[in-house]
Amino acid sequence: MQRGKRLKKADHTTGRIPYVSSTSLNNGIDGFIGNDGGVRRFEDCLTLANSGSVGSAFYHRYAFVASDHVTKLRREGLDKYAYLFMIPIINRLSEKYGFNREINDERIKREKLLLPVTDQGEIDFARMAAYMREVERDILDTTLKVFKERINNEKVARNE
Repeated sequence: MQRGKRLKKADHTTGRIPYVSSTSLNNGIDGFIGNDGGVRRFEDCLTLANSGSVGSAFYHRYAFVASDHVTKLRREGLDKYAYLFMIPIINRLSEKYGFNREINDERIKREKLLLPVTDQGEIDFARMAAYMREVERDILDTTLKVFKERINNEKVARNE
């Protein structure tokens, strides 16, 4: 767990590095910058908005710069799918916090997430990842089916 670092808008330089802040849109990306010094870079982790769109969580596979309005959440050994499983659970924090009650570091440390566990009582990250792989596969299958139907309908319409 680590917060990003303050970078005033006036200090942003033009570039291609995603700048993640506390917006609930665009995976938390507030723009693109070229700043190298005085910033905190992260990748392969979740971000949690501490202010602004409080409680918005996103997964970032790519390298990015984080503002001081987000906290990086990372655990060694997790894959994309385990992180994706946790996003809706973390997003529920937005019900508890808001503009007048931001999520500071101490409050984050006290939060408890209800996650599946193994018979030994350990968090079952493998089960979480397997579930999200299945969800992704279902979404892709449905999407491909819709696209194939559209293509077939267009082919039929052109032949008539």
